[in-house]
Amino acid sequence: MLWTRYSTIFFVSLALAAAPASAGVLEGNCRVANQPAATLLIPYFEVDLSEPTGMTTLVSVNNASARPALARVVLWTDWGIPTLAFDLYLTGYDVQTLNVRDLFNGKLPATGPDASSVGLLSNKDTIFTGCGGGQGGISPNLDAAETAWLRAAHTGQPVTTSPSAQCAGSGGAGGHMAVGYITIDTVNRCSPRTVGTIVNTPAHATYFADGGTGLASNANVLWGDYYYVSSKKNTADSQTAVAIVADADVFQPGDYTFYGRYVGYDSRDNRAPLSSLYYARYVDGGTFSGGTDLLVWRDNRKAGTATGACGSNPDWSPLGELQLIVFDEEENPMEIPKSNAFPLATQRAHVGGASLPVAKPFGWLMMDLWHSDSTHAQAWVSVIMSAEGRFSTGHEAIRADDLCNFGL
Repeated sequence: MLWTRYSTIFFVSLALAAAPASAGVLEGNCRVANQPAATLLIPYFEVDLSEPTGMTTLVSVNNASARPALARVVLWTDWGIPTLAFDLYLTGYDVQTLNVRDLFNGKLPATGPDASSVGLLSNKDTIFTGCGGGQGGISPNLDAAETAWLRAAHTGQPVTTSPSAQCAGSGGAGGHMAVGYITIDTVNRCSPRTVGTIVNTPAHATYFADGGTGLASNANVLWGDYYYVSSKKNTADSQTAVAIVADADVFQPGDYTFYGRYVGYDSRDNRAPLSSLYYARYVDGGTFSGGTDLLVWRDNRKAGTATGACGSNPDWSPLGELQLIVFDEEENPMEIPKSNAFPLATQRAHVGGASLPVAKPFGWLMMDLWHSDSTHAQAWVSVIMSAEGRFSTGHEAIRADDLCNFGL
């Protein structure tokens, strides 16, 4: 049946537009917008480990305040397992750029009170607990064993072999391609750099406390962007980092928040949820010989971060989709039944491939990314269109709903 939830959301949206704002989650910083935030999401990254001039991902993290800020950077696999966590020290109005390839070579940025340059407009009196490190910075580089483990985790290779081979990711992009996603949170104090543990990551029980009083803070000061760059192919695409604001006055226990799965949905992370219904145009033929790729991040709604048997899927995968509908440019809809185009926590999917078949070379997609069992869940969709092996462009898909209006 076509448009079951689509029709419902359309009429709900009309009703909300006609009604005055009321107390609760419809006020304050709930809906996603391009603004300074307490959390940034880089919904998908990839690094070709076999080719130094191949695909990599560049990330910038910026501080919108004169007051220095601390940001906790966490890499996650496509199974939603945290692997590497480290701190960035940002002076007032600072910008730090990361080449994710450097991280997989064990090299972390040297930032800290003694390592970072201080600009004329930066507040010089702010002190964060635990931020030593001297000129070498607050996050030391990885050793050889840690680097090897990180590479294995993000390429679907075994991270342990006893008592059986265990993996932290799918390896679906190939054994040479490291993929995953990144979260970046403002935090109140420095923490040790970690590899292969949930300690001092959003998946840890003490990371969040209501009002930003845990390790994570509610300072909405971060903004940034990310680039997919291949020197070998002479291509690049960029998008704005996904801004997720914190607002302790908006969310109540039982509300759906961005990190809700890790806090038992008691809302103590105070962070706005993302949308679940997306629209995106596609091109698949003619001059646009490269077609369209969708980069899709999804909330698996599971707190667990354990590794699993290599070659298998986590117990929550495939997530499925509640509904995928393809429209051609003459408004003819085609539903993809029992779709499973985006089974993992993050992935790249090609429009026109086996999981996303299309009948016509031009059109648009309606993607309802609730899970196939009707569990509502947040997501993020980005679009990359390419042509003639030389030209490409990237942009966000259209967000057609928000989860501020849905309970658990």
